[in-house]
Amino acid sequence: MTQARAVVERFNDAWERGDLATVSACLAEDVSYCPNAWDGPAATVRGRAAVTAAFADQLGPDEGPLLGPVWADGDRVVCEWAWAPAGDGTVLRGLDVYRVRDGRIVAKDVYGKITRSG
Repeated sequence: MTQARAVVERFNDAWERGDLATVSACLAEDVSYCPNAWDGPAATVRGRAAVTAAFADQLGPDEGPLLGPVWADGDRVVCEWAWAPAGDGTVLRGLDVYRVRDGRIVAKDVYGKITRSG
């Protein structure tokens, strides 16, 4: 397993447990986070403190999407995810694309789409 993949898997494990301190420790000081945007351009969040604050209400058991497989190539890592189906049968699915440097996440970009389940 690559170092980059191991960092993202540690990050994902902490995310699913709601461990904000470990999530934050996986981030570089100069990290950037660009979430998916539904109503216009996405606003990029920069810096460990600001990104950690942005993540604070998104993580933990039953709070977010089901995280799927992780792939890595060099310093780039991709993770699939999907939310549970909504009442109308739609599913929000996507990919997180990470860049890792010196054992920490320096970028997380989120790409998503809404599909029909089934």
